[in-house]
Amino acid sequence: KLLRKYLPRRNDLSFLEIGTGSGFFLHFANAEFPNSKFAGIEYDERLLDITKFSAPFADCRQGNAEDFYFAQERFDAIVSFQVIEHLYNPSIMLQKAYSHLKRGGIFLVTSPNLDGLGARIMNEKWHGYRDDHVNLKGKYDWDQLIISHGFEMLYSGSTFFSGIPLLNRFPLGVFNWLLLLLIGSLSWSHGESYIGVFRRR
Repeated sequence: KLLRKYLPRRNDLSFLEIGTGSGFFLHFANAEFPNSKFAGIEYDERLLDITKFSAPFADCRQGNAEDFYFAQERFDAIVSFQVIEHLYNPSIMLQKAYSHLKRGGIFLVTSPNLDGLGARIMNEKWHGYRDDHVNLKGKYDWDQLIISHGFEMLYSGSTFFSGIPLLNRFPLGVFNWLLLLLIGSLSWSHGESYIGVFRRR
């Protein structure tokens, strides 16, 4: 919904996903944006093999989120879901993303949200605290860091309550997941996952 809102209303767009995982985004985005071009990078070669199988139309390569290069190619949109918190120096990724976007291109990023109710209520038991999450931040701090790299903020928000076990179980979990399905996120700082949409100036 956010990509549809902020991208030009045409289907021949170009997308890069930083951290393709198993290729879910590429698979669904290909149906949502027909006639578009897709590319991706994934560090884990096992996941890359799965992505290449599920999204054979995309130019997917093994690579690091802090060190990737697509020659002179520039993209209409770059997305990255739950990757940036794994990086010791997220600024390098932000610089790379900026340089790989067309002027006016869109950067969409998500990350566990330290400002969320889940993190505050669960404290050290919050599932966002993992050994491989080396750069956790709250919504405001992510906004400021990304803006400092030349991006213009279009949307900043967070999801709902999946980080609170009680609110993620039946029957309350049904309400939580319906909110995710129908709304996705709100422009608030209390949700589980940070979502930011930015434009290259």
